[in-house]
Amino acid sequence: MKRFAQRTIASVAIVAACALGTPALAFAGTTTTTTTTTIVAKTPVITTMKQYRAAEKLYLARLKVINLTFLAAVDTAKANLAASLNAAVNSSARVSARATYRFAITEATIARSNALTLLGKPPVKPGHKPTVTTTTF
Repeated sequence: MKRFAQRTIASVAIVAACALGTPALAFAGTTTTTTTTTIVAKTPVITTMKQYRAAEKLYLARLKVINLTFLAAVDTAKANLAASLNAAVNSSARVSARATYRFAITEATIARSNALTLLGKPPVKPGHKPTVTTTTF
């Protein structure tokens, strides 16, 4: 029984080393330069309900596109996971398939979050004050 435990621990260590070492090798020779730009979009002042309805309709259409894009990415990740698990012949292939799935879900979540940040807050009805949210860290 002790030998079985040792082989299991060794197998888990090898799988973990492969799972963590492969992405590190893939990015070892790459150099990236990140440039950040700040875009300040001036929000138009809405004075009539007609302007408000048009702005709200546009906002909701953009929000729907963001959510549908996210759901499509999740569905694609699930389909890839199912195909990878069906083709997997050993446990390391299954572990790799699940890691790829989690990475795809994380990337889809980050993309959705960034898109929602760019979308901004919904339009404010005429005569109402915009809500101000404060966050303290």
